[in-house]
Amino acid sequence: MGALLARLFDDAALSPPDRAPIGAALPAYRAAVRDPVAGRLRCPASRFAELRAHLVPEDLLDLVLVADTGIDELPEALDAALAEPRVRPSALEIAVPPDADQARAVAVTLARLPSEVPARIGVRPTPGWRDALDRIAAARDHGAPLGTATTTASAAFISACAERGLEFTCADGAGGSSGHGFLNVLLAAAHAAAGERDVRRTLQRTDAPRLADDVRALPEDAARAARRLLAAFTVRDLGACRTNLRAAGLMPDTGEDMSP
Repeated sequence: MGALLARLFDDAALSPPDRAPIGAALPAYRAAVRDPVAGRLRCPASRFAELRAHLVPEDLLDLVLVADTGIDELPEALDAALAEPRVRPSALEIAVPPDADQARAVAVTLARLPSEVPARIGVRPTPGWRDALDRIAAARDHGAPLGTATTTASAAFISACAERGLEFTCADGAGGSSGHGFLNVLLAAAHAAAGERDVRRTLQRTDAPRLADDVRALPEDAARAARRLLAAFTVRDLGACRTNLRAAGLMPDTGEDMSP
């Protein structure tokens, strides 16, 4: 299970719709990140100055810098993050404008992206999304460290990413506090990476205990292939996510209280 779940769950507590106070979200992340399943802290660029004001000397936080203020202000926000020794920007994430032609907007974004940090470009399940993925994959094939992101990982989207060898991230609609959506996505990613062209049945499954059994049964090579495709699963409550993992038998219950 180590390869499959290692640093899978990124913490989106600072992002909409919750926009948790940093004074509460940061201690919770510090506590949760000691767990090997905890990934990066997602920080909107518009809140980075606020985050920095709450850092302590002992911090060394892996950060996904989310370009919520747009491409124009991204270089300045990234420079500020790179200059802060208590954070490590490990990825940028930027969504194309909601009213734009997706393929064209991706081309413009690619031309203006800073090159210092790997980037994920968010696409929407609207016309043009396959062309947008083609442009991201083509830039990746020319050496750019790129992936994509989506709020809803449909079967078609997962299969399209697998066909292009393009890593993706997705968000938990349940906020990490209920359900086992990540089990469906993990298993679908494993099946798509193995060449299955239609993973709709896997995403539609509701039998959480059997889903957990199937995830646990994945061979090591299948688990690694799934994670090459699924880079991260974004949740709004890492603590609740870890509780769900323990309930599903995917993490040992140490009995340790990890709350801040």
